[in-house]
Amino acid sequence: MSIWIVISLLVVVAVLVTLWPFIVGGRSASPLDHAIRFYEARKAELQRQRDSGEISDTDLESALAEQGRALIALGRVETQASSDGGRLVRRKAVAILAMIGLPLLSVAIYWKLGAPALPDMPLASRKVEPRNLDIAAALQKIEAHLAKNPNDGRGFEVVAPVYLRAGRFDDAVVAYRRVVELLGETPARMADLGESLVAQANGVINADARQAFERAIALDSGMAKAKFYLAIAREQDGDKAGALEEFRRIATALPEGPARMRVMDEIERLDPSAKAPTPGGEAGQAIANLPPAERAAAIRGMIDALEARLEQSGGSLGEWQRLVRALIVTGERERATRALERARKALEGNVEAGPALDELAKDLAAMPEQGKGG
Repeated sequence: MSIWIVISLLVVVAVLVTLWPFIVGGRSASPLDHAIRFYEARKAELQRQRDSGEISDTDLESALAEQGRALIALGRVETQASSDGGRLVRRKAVAILAMIGLPLLSVAIYWKLGAPALPDMPLASRKVEPRNLDIAAALQKIEAHLAKNPNDGRGFEVVAPVYLRAGRFDDAVVAYRRVVELLGETPARMADLGESLVAQANGVINADARQAFERAIALDSGMAKAKFYLAIAREQDGDKAGALEEFRRIATALPEGPARMRVMDEIERLDPSAKAPTPGGEAGQAIANLPPAERAAAIRGMIDALEARLEQSGGSLGEWQRLVRALIVTGERERATRALERARKALEGNVEAGPALDELAKDLAAMPEQGKGG
C-alpha cells in the first residue's frame, strides 16, 4: 500500500500547486476603490486652490462635477464586472471540482478495473522482437533468392558465414563449395571452406579439410588461419612437438590481436611453461582484463623488469628459464639468444642447468628468423 500513499501525496501536491492562484486570488482592491480615493484627494486639492485664489467657486464646482460623472461611469462598469465575476467564480468552482474529481475518479476506476496486485509478466512471455528474428527473416529471404538464382555466387558468399555461426555446418559446407565453384579459389575462401569442414566433422581435420587448407597456403604462404588448422592437424596425428613448433612460427609472424592471442592459447595448452610471466592474485587478474595491446605492454614491462634484475643480481635456474621462454613466446629471437648466453654464464657449475638450458636452445633454434615468418 505504500505506493498508493506516495501516489496520493503526489496528486494532492499537484492539485494544490494548480489551485494556489485561485485560492489567493481576488484579495486586491477594486478599480472603483482607487477612483474614490483619487476623487477625495483631487477634491481636497481643488478646495486648496480655491482658498488660495488660484481658481473660482465656479471652476471648483465644474471640476467636482466632472469627477463625479467619472465616478458614476466607473461604478456602472464595476457593477457589470461584479455580475461577470459571479460567472468567473462559477467557472473556477467547476475547474476546482474537475481537478479534484478527475484524480479521484481515475483512482476509483483503476481500483475497480485494474490489477495493481498482479505481479509483472515474466520477460520470457512478453512479446519481443529479438535481433535474431531479423536475421532469420533476412536469411529466409536470401535462401528464397538463391533457390531462384542458384548461380549467384555473391549470395552464397553472404549466407555461408551466417550458416557457420548459426551451427548449420552442413549448409555452410555446401555454401562455401558453391562460392569456390562459382567465384573461384582465393586463400580466404579455401581457408573458410576448410574451417566449415572442420566444424562439420566436430573438430576433426579430415582429408578434405586438410586439402582445402593446403590449397589456401599454396595461394598465399602467409595464410595464418590455414596454418593454424594444419598445426592442429599435426597434433591430431600425434606430432605434438611439430604442432607446438608450428604454433610458435605462426605467433612470431602475427601482430598483437585476437588471432595471436588464440595461437598463444594453443602454445600454452601444449607447453604450460611457455606462459609469459604474470603476477598472481588481483594484479594478475587486472592484467588479464586489459585490452590486448595494453596487456601485451604490461607483460613486456614485467619481462624487462625480470631481465634487468637477473642481469644485475643473478637468479635461479627457474627464473632464467622463465625469462628465455617468455622471450621465445613474444617472438624476440635475438634477445632470447642473448638471455640464454647470459644464463649459461650465470649458472656455470650448476649441474641441472646444462640440460635445462639445452632444451631451451632447441626451442630457440625452432624459431624462424625475425621478419621471416613461415
